[in-house]
Amino acid sequence: MDIYLIRHGETDYNKGRRLQGVTDIPLNARGIELAEKTAEGLRGISFDRIYSSPLIRARRTAEIIRGERDIPIEETEGLREISFGDYEGLTVLEGSYNIPDPDFMNFFHAPEKYHTPPNGESIAHLRERTTSFARAVMDAPENEGRTILMASHGAAIRGMLSGLLGLPAAQFWNGGVHKNCAVTLLRAERGAFGIVFENRVYY
Repeated sequence: MDIYLIRHGETDYNKGRRLQGVTDIPLNARGIELAEKTAEGLRGISFDRIYSSPLIRARRTAEIIRGERDIPIEETEGLREISFGDYEGLTVLEGSYNIPDPDFMNFFHAPEKYHTPPNGESIAHLRERTTSFARAVMDAPENEGRTILMASHGAAIRGMLSGLLGLPAAQFWNGGVHKNCAVTLLRAERGAFGIVFENRVYY
């Protein structure tokens, strides 16, 4: 089984370094352009199944990648981004930082020390949610030998990969945040899992 795991295209929140989380922000013009170029790069792939986060930026990216293929897009909470709760919409941009928690940047630099924002989702829960979904897809007999596309988000992808690899909390960001529309190819066969390539761009 081959799984093409893709991060959504750029949004205005990405560009402005604002916490996006589960806020439903659409792709901007650059994001659509990146998705179209990535679609061209993946044009020769015969996808059998497409999963997407229900958030519009991931769903739209999946639609663009799908193109004219006659495949339904299956939305799943397993690919939804982490929630930043009350901090969504605030900025981590230097000079404009306005998050009430002065230690919030631990999310990026020391995830093992991260404090979940009010009404937000913890990194541990994100890892469990995304990894459980990935394992369920990999273990499903009907998916054996299939080629699958998954459209998701920066932290959700890292949650899935860190969970599948069994990394400690401090190594959650091992490999860094994937670029917008970057593609990672996972290969699963009879319970074995491996990364063929990671964070590849087609633009």
